[in-house]
Amino acid sequence: MPVLRDPFQEEPLAYPGGSPLIKNTGRLLRRDLIHERVRGGLTYIISEDYSYKTEAYYRILTLEMEGKETVPSTRDLLEAYVVPVCLTRAKGAGIPVCEWGISDERVPVPSILYGISYFADPSEYSLVRDLETADPVIKYITGNGKYPFCYQPVPESAEIVPCVAVFGRTADAPEPLADLAARAYRLFRIPLMEVISVFTDTYRLSSITPVRYSKLSRGEKGILEEILAGECNG
Repeated sequence: MPVLRDPFQEEPLAYPGGSPLIKNTGRLLRRDLIHERVRGGLTYIISEDYSYKTEAYYRILTLEMEGKETVPSTRDLLEAYVVPVCLTRAKGAGIPVCEWGISDERVPVPSILYGISYFADPSEYSLVRDLETADPVIKYITGNGKYPFCYQPVPESAEIVPCVAVFGRTADAPEPLADLAARAYRLFRIPLMEVISVFTDTYRLSSITPVRYSKLSRGEKGILEEILAGECNG
């Protein structure tokens, strides 16, 4: 299992118009706070949500327009949060992924369904086990048939397993899942993300989604606070 070390040690940098950066570890994970650090010529942005048109996304875009290299990049974010693009890129990097397809009508069941419209959020996924259940979900995620959607056929015995990754590190995940999360981080370079996987005989990537500070476990908060405080050694 790869060892992921503290990606930065320098002091946080405040930026005009952005959220204040808190150095006190007791307040590091305040809601909607964006953290910015620089190390080795890279600017790291840590946020609850990097979705298109969020404050974090625009901050990264601004830095890129200034010629700075950011972690994550806007390309990383746009590709990670569109499920078919995410899985295509991950598969090309050798990461095990779920089978998937795109439809605007019926799907095989059971399947995991994701919206892929302009407004879609990958954290809003649904596991449907019959067509009666699938129909209202499809109606919702397609905007009454305006947009296609992504489906992932899964076995009846499949288990959906979410896992939070903090700079690729996990708190309590089994080693195969921890390895999947680490590989997803190395590919997409999103400091704080939730890796949605499907487990049958192995773990396969289903999607990458944002994760709120308030949803982090004690162990996950500890990892993030140590990194932000510059106290993490590995």
